[in-house]
Amino acid sequence: MLIIFDLDDTLIDTSGAIVPFKLKLCLERLKELGLRYDDFEAAYERLLALNAAALRSRDALEAFINLSHGDPSWLELVLPTMVSPLPEDFIVPTTPFAKEILEELRISHDLTLVTAGYPPFQKEKLKKAGIEPSLFSNILIPEDCIKRPAYEALYKQFFKGQALVCGDRIWVDLLPAHELGFTTVHMRWGRGLLNQTEPWIDYSISGLRELRDIVR
Repeated sequence: MLIIFDLDDTLIDTSGAIVPFKLKLCLERLKELGLRYDDFEAAYERLLALNAAALRSRDALEAFINLSHGDPSWLELVLPTMVSPLPEDFIVPTTPFAKEILEELRISHDLTLVTAGYPPFQKEKLKKAGIEPSLFSNILIPEDCIKRPAYEALYKQFFKGQALVCGDRIWVDLLPAHELGFTTVHMRWGRGLLNQTEPWIDYSISGLRELRDIVR
């Protein structure tokens, strides 16, 4: 079986570790640009609350700037902070048992990583999480967050049997997989908790160890 994994909030805990750190940096950058607030911690908590309800950190930052009566042009100036290199000693945690499951599944299955975002930053997160790239037969990183072409290419070029996609974002990770007839597994982690479910989703899991019963 071809098993396609998402990275953020599927294999690594992006929402729990990386995003809060990056949003704090963004808030500091907004202050440099001229955003005014009386209490940094209070402003940070407001930004975190907006992010918890948003599908993307970009949307949370845009809402925060608007609610704070900031200049809308600041958004594009602060977004590079979200994908700037992490500190040397920054540890990226995996979701529970991610490495164990990857090592286990690779024995009998073809593993691939399809993760959307800025390629250098996605690769850095993978490295800092200690996930060995050689676990995957392919690593594809569409910058536009449109994954269907990557799924199609993988299926046509590298595999002719059953395929499964595991990811947290229903509309980005799973819908294009469903449209292609792949088995879909919704990882309820991070932003994956924002969506309840959809009737066409095949499986819903809260941890990667649950994949054992799905792919056996």
